[in-house]
Amino acid sequence: MSLAVRFALFTSFLSLFVIGGITYLSYRISYGQLESAIGQRLEAIVRTGALSLDGTLHDTIQSMNDAQSPAFLALREQLRRLKAANHLDTDVYTMRRRGEQLEFVVMTNEKPFIGDTYSIREEMLPTLNRGESAYTRVYRDTHGMWISAYAPILDQNGQFSGLLEADIRVETFLALLAERFWVLLWKAVGFALFAVAMSFVLARRVTRKLVYLTSVTEKISLGKLNQPISVPGRDEVAKLANSLERMRESLRLASEMIH
Repeated sequence: MSLAVRFALFTSFLSLFVIGGITYLSYRISYGQLESAIGQRLEAIVRTGALSLDGTLHDTIQSMNDAQSPAFLALREQLRRLKAANHLDTDVYTMRRRGEQLEFVVMTNEKPFIGDTYSIREEMLPTLNRGESAYTRVYRDTHGMWISAYAPILDQNGQFSGLLEADIRVETFLALLAERFWVLLWKAVGFALFAVAMSFVLARRVTRKLVYLTSVTEKISLGKLNQPISVPGRDEVAKLANSLERMRESLRLASEMIH
């Protein structure tokens, strides 16, 4: 394998390694940015939606016996409008704290499940304890993988009545992430091809000079001292050529003195 090919392969592999590393880091950064962007969007949706919900009305819904009450139907209709206006593909619901768990109160689902329980997630605590809106990173529960956001629902006295939650399935998140990944991948492929092409061009330029110097030194070894050695440039190969030229000239002069 020639020096040009070895040099080109080395620089190509080095370029691919660097570009691959940059692509992976860009993917991880995109993952975090997209995760935050979706979470912040959901948080804005629930924060705005919670402001329109009547917490006092919300407090009157206590069990499945209230599934057809005017309060439940009115709040469910508000949630459905919120879901439709923001193009959410998952149901929206409210919950209240009951001991160490949460219980569902109002939901957009056609079949209500008032009173069903759900474990408290750590990300819910700012909403439950301090009345602050919040969102999660990607997480998994018994129903799948999600990104969720929460906002407090207050009654007419400003007291905490429950929380409003909206979710997005991770499948949707991953689909959006895949779009970004393919863009990054094609850019990386383009840069990699450019780097490989440039490495071959550079390798050819360097080895062409070395091949020339090899030819000249072989002639010198055969006693052919009349051909000047000249390599343009200021790089190491050019300096080597200048050293060889001084050696050739010294040998030529020495040869003339002997003869």
